[in-house]
Amino acid sequence: MFFREFKYMLLSSLRSRELIFWTLLFPFALTTFMYMALGDIFDRTEKFEPVPVAIVKEQDNMTLTAMLNAVSAEGDKKLLITTYTGEKEAKKLLEEDQVKGIIYMGNKLSLAVKESGMDETMLQSVLKQFTKYETLIQDTAQKNPDKIEQAVKPMQQEMSYFTKEENTRGNQDNVVNYFYAIFAMTCLFASFSGCAAILQMQANLTPLGQRRNVCGMKKSTMFVADFAATELVQFVLACALLIYMRFVLNLQIGERYAAIVLLLFVGTSFGIVFGMLIGSIAHLSEGGKIGVLVSSNLVLCAMSDLMISGIKGVIEKAAPIVNDISPAALITDAFYALNVYDTYERFFVDVLSLAGLTVLLGGICIWRVRRNRYASI
Repeated sequence: MFFREFKYMLLSSLRSRELIFWTLLFPFALTTFMYMALGDIFDRTEKFEPVPVAIVKEQDNMTLTAMLNAVSAEGDKKLLITTYTGEKEAKKLLEEDQVKGIIYMGNKLSLAVKESGMDETMLQSVLKQFTKYETLIQDTAQKNPDKIEQAVKPMQQEMSYFTKEENTRGNQDNVVNYFYAIFAMTCLFASFSGCAAILQMQANLTPLGQRRNVCGMKKSTMFVADFAATELVQFVLACALLIYMRFVLNLQIGERYAAIVLLLFVGTSFGIVFGMLIGSIAHLSEGGKIGVLVSSNLVLCAMSDLMISGIKGVIEKAAPIVNDISPAALITDAFYALNVYDTYERFFVDVLSLAGLTVLLGGICIWRVRRNRYASI
């Protein structure tokens, strides 16, 4: 009986165009449009590009030459692409934006730039480091010319922050929070499937519910079979969204795929149980139940940063308990923990909290369904 019930609920879920739209097509469309709007500005894997700079050599200076060679040598720590030329040609290159600045190398280094920007700021920082280490390297060049390379190493290490990747595992850009929130929305939208499943068990709403109530199957068995079939469909759709985001759009949402899949399973389970709970409210019409689900899901998604980034942070400061029990906030926080932290501690706290809410709501729902009685069918 269980597998027969599971089979028919599975077929029913796959044939529902409305449910497929809200749990598959809509999240895919929203992800695509959001990606088109935001572009790839959060691609953490984009490598640092060395800054092109013109060098005007007003007089020979072995110390400054050694320092320039150190930061323009090929390798991961390369900061500058140097072009040695005359002043007239250097100004022409600067005017044509082929270089970001001109370094005049005489007794001292001086810098000329065309505008203010990130590259120009980096050039100024490089020159400050040169000034800091100039005396040390000059003394080394006079006493032990063979050890100039060793003297330059401390400067290279101190300047490595320009090209060094973040110590955390993944993308920390706030923009990616929108895509975490889309996952939360997808999990919560599974509630529509849960509500549709429970409506088919209510004799006062549908003819199918009348037939199922007289079939002799235990309502708890029916509930579990409906949940399992609906969860299978919603879980597969959520995983499809994960594949689309990560491997089609190449979004940096984390690479701990086993943990992400676990999170999606628990998240969709909560969504279905939440929908079943709302659907089990006897005195509400079908339209009223859908209205409650829509409004609840929108509020929860808004609280997880889907509409405006930073809302979840404001709630965390004002009333942290809200984020601790908000399913959407727990899902987005779990994604953040997976993408940023090296350990799983925070992730499992979020997942276990979400699983606890799922079990609690599921128990309440089974209790409500089993106690439903009808005077006549």
